[in-house]
Amino acid sequence: MKFKWISVLLMVCLCLTVPAWSSQDQVTLTVHVHEGSLDGPALSDVHITGVDGDGKSFEAVTDSGGIAEISGVPGTWQFAFEKDGYETLYLKYDALQSEETAAYLEKAAMSSQDQVTLTVHVHEGSLDGPALSDVHITGVDGDGKSFEAVTDSGGIAEISGVPGTWQFAFEKDGYETLYLKYDALQSEETAAYLESAA
Repeated sequence: MKFKWISVLLMVCLCLTVPAWSSQDQVTLTVHVHEGSLDGPALSDVHITGVDGDGKSFEAVTDSGGIAEISGVPGTWQFAFEKDGYETLYLKYDALQSEETAAYLEKAAMSSQDQVTLTVHVHEGSLDGPALSDVHITGVDGDGKSFEAVTDSGGIAEISGVPGTWQFAFEKDGYETLYLKYDALQSEETAAYLESAA
């Protein structure tokens, strides 16, 4: 009987000396991911990978509200946040309790290999005027490379080049030459118009 009491007492003492959290304890971080700043719009489909305080890998993807929940062992966690078109973000975070936290991704700078295409509509007299065919368009793209195009029978020309500030010259016999600068940062449709020469 005495031996039984000593065993029970020893067991109680051992239970009381277990640390506040062991490697079996888990914390959950609710991570909100935004674009550009912590106040920016929520970013969905951000791929989050990393390791928890015990060195175990985790993986999650943000939902349509830019939120992902990740559980793991408390300690210093390491994160990588990845999404196409954005700079990869690497973070270390002391995850000691379940809580909400936030991060943001910045858009990646486009390389000179990236191309955009402008579909240019050229009109006569105003943007609502009739389409102008055979307008000769020349200029340089965001990388300083020359381009050249001629509008078709619908007054449309497609021009591809490196994103940035593009410079244009629109020329057609009987019309004033139009010079423009345009920030071509994505593929899109745009328009211009020529006025009859006096």
